[in-house]
Amino acid sequence: MVDFILVTRDPLEFHHKNITINREHYSFLRYAGHKVITNLQCNYAARIYYNTLIKSNGRMIKYGVISYEDLLTDLQDWSWMYVAGRLQKPVLEDWSWMYVAGRLQKPVLEVIKSQDEPLKSALRINRKSALQAALLQLPDTFTFEKLFQEIVQLSYSGDIRMKFGEDQNKIKKIVKGSMGKFMDTYHPLLADDSRIRLDGPKIEQDNSTPAIYHRLNLLPYSVLDRLSQQYRIHDPKQRDIEEVLFSLAHRHDVPVQVAYSIRSIVSNSSGSQTYKNALTAGILKSIIYALQKVKKRISIR
Repeated sequence: MVDFILVTRDPLEFHHKNITINREHYSFLRYAGHKVITNLQCNYAARIYYNTLIKSNGRMIKYGVISYEDLLTDLQDWSWMYVAGRLQKPVLEDWSWMYVAGRLQKPVLEVIKSQDEPLKSALRINRKSALQAALLQLPDTFTFEKLFQEIVQLSYSGDIRMKFGEDQNKIKKIVKGSMGKFMDTYHPLLADDSRIRLDGPKIEQDNSTPAIYHRLNLLPYSVLDRLSQQYRIHDPKQRDIEEVLFSLAHRHDVPVQVAYSIRSIVSNSSGSQTYKNALTAGILKSIIYALQKVKKRISIR
């Protein structure tokens, strides 16, 4: 099944038009109207609304609708790390990013222009954040393949779908099948990092306390907020985030604390979004989609 994400500046207008033209894409929620659907999209779970098992041009697709503002928020802050997680993986650059343009004809859309600087900046911030988070999980020396596996792992750790239906070797397969794209995406970011030394097939990093403190400060807001909350459970004294990060940088469990913070974000959003997807797809489509996942998992064993 091919996945698409549709980005719109006006979700209310999008669903109003789409229900009129592509009514069969929606579950029973279409009877509730576009205002209810827009409210469900923009105020719950990962702020994305999925229509699934849609026949288009001879292939089966599913597409999610997200507002432009929510997309930027997720990319920059990892508020839900749902769409942001997907866009840390260059293998997904083949997805079509689109705005609604005029009437939707299953659908007729305008591809996002390359000069959209806020979006380009947010995409780069998202990947730089993913790199920092992955580096905090790694030792002094490691391979490119291990780095990319850590980057992919970020958005799968804590994802409820990995427990049911997904291929448990998915992470390794994604990296192995897309090494070239991962290199194109992350090698320039590594080359710009003064705390990184590229040595042929291996990477060396500075794992000193100042370096760790530096990387912690580069993590997105939502991760820093979770780290701060975790720290205050054991040390309830009021401290600002800089003090928390400075103290954390001196501890040996930094990878564990960072991984837990990210996992909690992914777990919350993926769990609620899974239930939301079942609602937006409808009972029958949800069952069919789940059976396809299980069948795929069994076939690759």
